[in-house]
Amino acid sequence: MFNSSFTLMRDDNYRIFLIGQGISWLGSVMQSVAQGWLVWSLTKSPAQLALAAIMLSLPVLLFSVPGGVAADRFDKRALLVITQGGSLIPPLFLGVLAVRGEASTAAIMFLAFCQGGLNAFEVPARQALLSELVPRARLGQAVAVNAVFFNATRLFGPAAAGCIIAAFGAAPCFFLNALSYLVGIITLLLMRLPCREPAHPLRSQALAVTELREGLRFVVTQREVRQLLLSVLLVSLFAIPFVPLLPVFAETFRSGPQGLGLMSASLGCGSLLAALGLACWDGPPRPDSAGAGVLFALALLLFSRSADFLLSLAALAVAGGAVVVFLARVNRALQQACPDRLRGRVMGVYTLTLLGMAPVGSALVGGGAAKLGVASALTLTSALCVAGLSLLQVGARPNGPSPVPAERDSLWSGTLSGSVGGGTDKGPIPRSL
Repeated sequence: MFNSSFTLMRDDNYRIFLIGQGISWLGSVMQSVAQGWLVWSLTKSPAQLALAAIMLSLPVLLFSVPGGVAADRFDKRALLVITQGGSLIPPLFLGVLAVRGEASTAAIMFLAFCQGGLNAFEVPARQALLSELVPRARLGQAVAVNAVFFNATRLFGPAAAGCIIAAFGAAPCFFLNALSYLVGIITLLLMRLPCREPAHPLRSQALAVTELREGLRFVVTQREVRQLLLSVLLVSLFAIPFVPLLPVFAETFRSGPQGLGLMSASLGCGSLLAALGLACWDGPPRPDSAGAGVLFALALLLFSRSADFLLSLAALAVAGGAVVVFLARVNRALQQACPDRLRGRVMGVYTLTLLGMAPVGSALVGGGAAKLGVASALTLTSALCVAGLSLLQVGARPNGPSPVPAERDSLWSGTLSGSVGGGTDKGPIPRSL
């Protein structure tokens, strides 16, 4: 089991990519903690904390699908270098403002919105580039290894940020995040990717809106892809937004900050252990993503009704593990179900459903908590998630997945491709060794 993971990590391109992106993720987590602390110290308002999170995720809702078009239209590594270069600017500005004592909530919100706009183009390109770095058979394992690194940063990043804030204030976290983006850029430039075949000359004449329509048509008409994205949408709207409610549950259990820390640690440990298990799994891929999503929602349902603190911690650990398995299986299935020429656009829609719907999900759960109480609202939303995912799973059984449409439907294939056969999906680009 471990040998296959080590084999994957021996690939120079993948290893460099993973290290660079892992450092970038760590910096982003540290900035998130420091930004929340800065907003709280300025306003003492939970509403302002929520607004800062919304300003970061709102651009993803607006621009992630065009970001997917850009990932298919342009060189993915170049797009990542540009977006990560742009991502240097907001934390640098925020760090300077924090050092000079001139940080304001308006400036923080504006910079968060700018960062979210860059994320809308960076995330689909990063997801799509992964399929060009590893063989298709190893794609699921690569997604799982990514999850290991991401969840490790979620565990260690807040602790590191807390120590830095306590000793030096919030500003160093912003400067470290800017430095982490610089490291990410350097590692992207160090990767040795093979040259792509020249695109068909008529492709450059296609309008971006035409490519956008083609990608959306694929998502809507391919039942397997549609089912996967609908399952992510349900989880994003009704389950994932429970995280901001954890302080309220800690107060309900009268466990204070220590209890909140234990809840967060249980969630993170479950996620990390599940990611490690996926990365080490050397058997055939298991396609049942909906089952993991149902388990996630059921664990939240148990958590919302539990009156025992230890049982609640166990439920959170299961929830953390189940959501990692769910997202990893969906990511792998989506990337394997779409042709290479559409991968960026499909991952753009995936980014929209997973991250872009965060403001809507937070509004739904927050509004329900205000009307019904936190525990009842989480019970209702998690039950809705279980019901929705179960219906999707039942609806997917009668027929097999829809076949990927022939490349002749593409704008630059068929009669446009002539003798070069440009419409044929050639699979992932070979890795350079």
